[in-house]
Amino acid sequence: MRTRPLLGAGALALAVTAMAGQVAYAVDGNLPGGTSIAVTITSPANNTVVPQGPVTVTGTAAIGTGVAVKDTALTYVLDVSGSTAGPCSNTNILACEIAAGKALNNKAAAPNTVIGTVGAAVFATGGAAADVRPAAGEQLSTTPTTDDNGNNARDIDEVLDSAVIGGLNQFTPRGVGTGTNFVAGITAASAVTNAQTEARKIVMFLSDGAQSNNVIPAASAVPDDTTYFTFAVGGGASCNFGNYDASLQAIADLTGGTCTAVPDPANLPDVVPGIIASKLVNLTLSVDGGPATPITNVTPGLPQNGPAQVNYTVNTGNLTSGLHQLCVTAHGTDGGGAGSVTDCTTVRVNDPPVVTIGGPYAGQEGTAIALAGQVSDPDGPSLTTSWSATPLSNVDPGATCVFGDAAALDTTVTCNDDGVWTLRLTANDSLHPDVSQTTTLTVSNVAPNVSISAPANGTQFVRGAPVGITAPFTDIATHDTHTCTVDFADGTPIVNGTVEQGAGSGTCTASHTYTGVGAFTVLVTITDDDGGKATAVVKIVSYVRAEAWSLSAKGLVNVAKTPHAECPPNSDKTTASVNVPGIASVQALHAECTMDADTGRTDASANISSASLLGGVITLADLETRCVANEQGLSGSSRVGTLNGQPIGTQPATIGIPGVATVYVNQSVSGPNGQYAQYAVRVVTLLGQEIIVAGCRMGY
Repeated sequence: MRTRPLLGAGALALAVTAMAGQVAYAVDGNLPGGTSIAVTITSPANNTVVPQGPVTVTGTAAIGTGVAVKDTALTYVLDVSGSTAGPCSNTNILACEIAAGKALNNKAAAPNTVIGTVGAAVFATGGAAADVRPAAGEQLSTTPTTDDNGNNARDIDEVLDSAVIGGLNQFTPRGVGTGTNFVAGITAASAVTNAQTEARKIVMFLSDGAQSNNVIPAASAVPDDTTYFTFAVGGGASCNFGNYDASLQAIADLTGGTCTAVPDPANLPDVVPGIIASKLVNLTLSVDGGPATPITNVTPGLPQNGPAQVNYTVNTGNLTSGLHQLCVTAHGTDGGGAGSVTDCTTVRVNDPPVVTIGGPYAGQEGTAIALAGQVSDPDGPSLTTSWSATPLSNVDPGATCVFGDAAALDTTVTCNDDGVWTLRLTANDSLHPDVSQTTTLTVSNVAPNVSISAPANGTQFVRGAPVGITAPFTDIATHDTHTCTVDFADGTPIVNGTVEQGAGSGTCTASHTYTGVGAFTVLVTITDDDGGKATAVVKIVSYVRAEAWSLSAKGLVNVAKTPHAECPPNSDKTTASVNVPGIASVQALHAECTMDADTGRTDASANISSASLLGGVITLADLETRCVANEQGLSGSSRVGTLNGQPIGTQPATIGIPGVATVYVNQSVSGPNGQYAQYAVRVVTLLGQEIIVAGCRMGY
């Protein structure tokens, strides 16, 4: 048995070679019988960069749709022996043989056929090649579509239609008897194939009977470029009837063809054209020259008879980083045998970025904290990075962090509140899902800052006047909230100030009325919502106004306070003498009043050397009085040397002068609002005249 080549001489040789890293490939080719076969990878495009993992390959494959290699000749051999008069459907076997030949020629005449020329022969007892053209002379070949006589009938069809039992009538009559002789048929067919110039020749050999002649010598002499496809027609025929050496099977075997039994001759027109039929059998995928795996996702499904085109989709296995060659092969068959065509594409599998975030990080709220991330992605193709921060623990609702440049690897982050945050650094190379790494950012609280803008340090307030405190504060943490307390340092409870605040700043205000005298250090404390504290102090001085004088009178006669010393500001006054007839004659008058700006202490004093009152009714000598205001309160003292010659001293007393006046010595008087007065001598006459010698007052 001869070995037949899979590729016809006219088929394209298909190869995939790699040279200097470049891939060369053919996507269109021809099967051994000349039928076109094609495969195309539409995606991914060559040199596409893809992520790690499976790669989806899509494309198309086709058979019989492209340009065929017309390098195959056909010869139609009909059995015209007497037995072909047997029934076939509504006619005879010969008519069904003719229909089969014409059906095969119809396929040969279709667009993109591989058939170049055709011929015909008949046999019975003898055999004869047919004259297939109407021109004069013996012409053994024509094309499947030639109509040289212009009668709208293909010349080869006219020849086949002219076959009769025992011969042929077109275009030159032939007579071959009525017996059966396969060798005569081979000889007649060889006359035709010898006249054909195509590289490959196919013979359709039909017979409804059996014969006894040894076919092996004749079949063995058939050239390698010629293949017989024999058909045993009807129930009385067989591929291997009786003696193998005389069988249709032997003819097929020895010429590289096949023998097909067709028990019902009416089926011949459907069966015979298959000798030049093409079929897209299957598609396979190989990666990097590895084993071919079937592609099963094909639409429409395989196999498909040509002409046909299909679409396919297939996924590779997981591909590692680097360069990979993906090849899809289309496998098909036609009358010449099996063949394939391959298309390849190259993909570069990309590694995902590698992210190193650094950390853990720590810093203070409201302060830029340096971050230093790293991303490695040597194979690109592009890279974007971004930082983000989300609360993890002990972060107040609504707190936020802001990055100096969230897209930069070396950047800063500033959070407006303390707590623990989750930092995330994310990288994306446009191919893989986001790659990220996290760490923690611990942000500590920063205490606020506070000052006292009013009152100024050392400001003096009159006792009983409201003292307003204004304390502006700032906080580097713009999300913090604040409370305020004020200690006025006078033994009264610490009070909560009124806070007005915005993002990162505010003001604390409070008011207080001092009931005492002295210097007080006011303490303002600002506390943020995380317990951070800041304090500020201011010194204020609470004082009372004071006055002192040596002589005054009111009533029937009024005498202004003389000399009159008031403070603040400090004053020191002296008068040599005062003479008010009928009221008083006073010598060496002195009055003084001072207030210590640092402590609030006030001293007011007055003295005289001698006095004569009411025309000498009352005489006085060596008088003094003093009022003092300090942290212990308001107090006073006075001393009278003598009254009408009698020693008095410092003790208070009330002395009546009958029919004239009442004299009060060393008298202390307290007012309803904490005022205080001290008089060395106060005289009230029966007529309501009042005379004061050496007096002082505070808090009026």
